[in-house]
Amino acid sequence: MEAVANTARATILPTAWINIPPPSADGIRSQRLRDGRELRLKLSTHCLGQEQRGPRAVLVYALKGNVIIDNSMGYGVAGRAILDVATRAFLDVSCQLKQVGHVTP
Repeated sequence: MEAVANTARATILPTAWINIPPPSADGIRSQRLRDGRELRLKLSTHCLGQEQRGPRAVLVYALKGNVIIDNSMGYGVAGRAILDVATRAFLDVSCQLKQVGHVTP
């Protein structure tokens, strides 16, 4: 789940401190998980707008996409991210994975 959240962060705000490889020409990001499995992720984001959270102005993003692990198991991804407008820090990134079954590459 951490890899998916980090990919969401990199998709919204590409910075050097988010250590995620850039996407391929077709928009898919590939990376190795700590246990050696390969994760392939295509994620899109949509800014839902600006809100006020206490004293902070934040941008709220919707996340949607697909994950394939080891070219065999597929998952749908949905979630949202909250970005502080002033500091550009992520206050929250939440993602839900829904297993869609085995896939054929």
